[in-house]
Amino acid sequence: MKDLIITDTNVFIDLIKAGALEYFMQLDYHILTTGFVVNEINHPDQKATLERCLTPERVEIIEFSGEEMLNILRFRTRRNLKRLTDKSVLFLAVQRQCPLLSGDGDLRKEAQDNGLTVFGSLWVINQLVEQQICTPQLAIALIRRLERCNPRLPKKKMEEMVERLEGSVV
Repeated sequence: MKDLIITDTNVFIDLIKAGALEYFMQLDYHILTTGFVVNEINHPDQKATLERCLTPERVEIIEFSGEEMLNILRFRTRRNLKRLTDKSVLFLAVQRQCPLLSGDGDLRKEAQDNGLTVFGSLWVINQLVEQQICTPQLAIALIRRLERCNPRLPKKKMEEMVERLEGSVV
């Protein structure tokens, strides 16, 4: 069975903007997200790209029962996670004890406090190369696109990745 990984909204948006979502769907992971995440992506072009990639073979979208919703709302966190979407992916990751993909600082810290491994958009790009889904040259292009569309990503880490990838290009 493939390893589970749960994805938050901002990683989907980063990957859509960078043109990397279809590559992400090829990774050797069982990708989970929540209906709240899917519903949060409402820019028409982004929504169309996401819907094109959201097939049952690629992504499992979790919808919660009424009882589960009450548990999510009651789920105690150290930080004030204001969005139900954030609490839903954290709840799911804790429940399934699997890594979470998110770029949201408070959500990342909360997940780590709950003993979870947390990755972000740059990790996805690294996985694309490691799993030979894309070439180092394409990964560099994807990083450069991420750099333009999300100025909050760590610039130093992006430059280090680019240097490492450039060193692997033959």
